[in-house]
Amino acid sequence: MKKTHYLRCDLLRGLHSLNFLIAILGSFATMVIIAKTQVRFPTDVIYIYDGIRMTRMALLTLAFSAIPYASCFCDDFNDRYIYVSLIRGNIKKYVWSKVLSVFFSAWLAMFIGMLIFFCVAGLRYPWVSQDNAFSQMLIGNYSPICFLVESAMRESLLGGVLAICAAYGSLFLKNRLFVYTFPIMMYYFVINYVEKWLQLPDWCVLYRIYGAFYEVWDKEWQDFLYAVLMTILFMFFLGCLIHRKVEREIRGGNE
Repeated sequence: MKKTHYLRCDLLRGLHSLNFLIAILGSFATMVIIAKTQVRFPTDVIYIYDGIRMTRMALLTLAFSAIPYASCFCDDFNDRYIYVSLIRGNIKKYVWSKVLSVFFSAWLAMFIGMLIFFCVAGLRYPWVSQDNAFSQMLIGNYSPICFLVESAMRESLLGGVLAICAAYGSLFLKNRLFVYTFPIMMYYFVINYVEKWLQLPDWCVLYRIYGAFYEVWDKEWQDFLYAVLMTILFMFFLGCLIHRKVEREIRGGNE
């Protein structure tokens, strides 16, 4: 395998798979179930979306971010495919190809799933009701469709980051069930313990960085760009950790 083929092959494995379709449908179905069972008196799509995000069940959507490709290291090590991959390549290119593919497949699956839900909900309800002052306050002067698309993009960034976390965790415990549940466990632990213990400011709190209904800075576009920047930093940090762990695994080292 040539060095330049790593990313292409990983993207094909992540996107052209049944797991990718399951992640999309799972994200969509979870939002539908929450909307049907938890959101009372739905009036418009914005109100429904806000109601979904206010429930604890919304965490389930994060679980599907790990399904497309976060278990890639489990597969490669269990099948010893990693050694074949590195014969004509190197660990650095191999690892960063995996990191990018895990992130993109998770981000895209969540994004598509959320967009499908918005479109289906939009067939029955208006995007924003003129009689619902609360929904109008949530979106401000923005177009409801643009707000929903930006929200889906921003929230899916978190899914991508958590999928990389799950991929890193799989290097310690190579178990698919662990990989698929890790995003929820990680997010719950961080927001309920780490952020409270450290008393982090708003610009370091995950649900404010990636939540569409929260503000960190003065403008929506600033919040979106900040979420992108933080995502890049998280990816770089996690990528370095993964590279170090994979290198030790290959060389027979122990943590």
